[in-house]
Amino acid sequence: MTRPLPETFFPAVGKIIPSGWCRLWAFGIVCGFLLLLAGALAIPFYFESPSIWYKFGMEKVSLRTGKLMGMGGGLLLLLQLPLAARLKALDRIFSLPGLMRQHRLHAWIIAAAALVHPVGVLLSEGTFFVPLEIRYWPEWVGAGLMAIILIQVGCSRWRLRLGLAFHVWMNLHRIMGVLIAVLLIVHVLAVSETFSEDGPPRLAVWIAAGIFALLWALVRSAWVRAGRRPYVVSRIKPVGADCTGVTLVPVTAFPFLYAPGQFAYVSFRSRKVSREPHAFTLSSTPSRPGMLQFTIRACGDWTRHVDRIQPGDRALVQGPFGRFGHLFTSPGRPLIMIAGGIGITPMLSMLRFMADENDPRPIILIWSTRTPAHLMFGEELDLLAVKLTGLRRVPMFTRNTEDGGQTGRLNRQSLESILHGCDRRSAVFLCGPPLMMDQVRSDLKMLGFPARAIFSESFGF
Repeated sequence: MTRPLPETFFPAVGKIIPSGWCRLWAFGIVCGFLLLLAGALAIPFYFESPSIWYKFGMEKVSLRTGKLMGMGGGLLLLLQLPLAARLKALDRIFSLPGLMRQHRLHAWIIAAAALVHPVGVLLSEGTFFVPLEIRYWPEWVGAGLMAIILIQVGCSRWRLRLGLAFHVWMNLHRIMGVLIAVLLIVHVLAVSETFSEDGPPRLAVWIAAGIFALLWALVRSAWVRAGRRPYVVSRIKPVGADCTGVTLVPVTAFPFLYAPGQFAYVSFRSRKVSREPHAFTLSSTPSRPGMLQFTIRACGDWTRHVDRIQPGDRALVQGPFGRFGHLFTSPGRPLIMIAGGIGITPMLSMLRFMADENDPRPIILIWSTRTPAHLMFGEELDLLAVKLTGLRRVPMFTRNTEDGGQTGRLNRQSLESILHGCDRRSAVFLCGPPLMMDQVRSDLKMLGFPARAIFSESFGF
């Protein structure tokens, strides 16, 4: 059960908190996917092509394995678009970061299936090569499809090592995604008698192609773009050692509804930076409507130029997304917030909201940064500590310092000391570098905090 928001502070935020129906929708969607997968994998058994009639023993096993890999990988390919489409309905059910994790996981499964599929088929024929003849063009389409899939996955995984700027990679990713879908449909319809002749399998492929095309048109449509709210940059301010605070004010009167801890995609209409959208956590609070604040660390090919944005520049904001925040847990539950570096931003949003709400619950804020110079919002956090009587702050610095605070990295020993006597039923919010979150999550479990009480969220794209 999620807690109702107080009417004195922006009650419309409650509209974005998922209801109990979301679990039923999630169950139904997962069951629907499993049924689709079962149906796809059943096709090689119930609609056998003539090529398998005369195979026996390991040759038949090899051919059928190859076909199963092709069917499973093909279905996952067509599902990649809805996973990455930033559909708010799916975000409310599964959370967008969870969908993006599945998108990346499916990419590796698809790449593996793309490799195993031709190997299984060719092994059943006793060869590793496809003749260079025109009648084998469907097979060569499949070879091209496999190559593009592997390039797509490789570029996504090793983008930074390859030196690809984010906006270049994103545009290539979208173009190659459409090309992969087209080649997949052509290959499936032409390569096997199961699909080249009229029947349920061929009809299923055309239906899948139609749904994919409609979804693509929807994602690129003005209806979806209308969900991006127009804003104007009102303030740009350096924050800390390597961060920039960006304040936006709305152009229209329509409120941007969000809960503390959520994030949004922002694209800036500035001549100084590229226009592709990037995901940033909102550091402002919905209890103070009329503006949005983002705190952006210079850590990438785009973010290192964020200070070039000028007041008066336009921005488009899409969201909110995610299910990270104290409003998504039970009311009055003690909170433990563990932040690494810029991971303080969702914690700051929650603390601002709770201070406006005079929330008396116990809160422990552990913030790990390199040096005191990397701390941000020091004066505001002091004021928040006065309003939030249950707040205890523990700064930690990974480099030696004489300015107070604990020195060293977060580990099991330091966490055990800081959290000694804490209620193990506390809600733990964890945000920071991926390696840090993995290590801290493992340490917390060893200290007796159940996995279901540890909330973390990271987002890509």
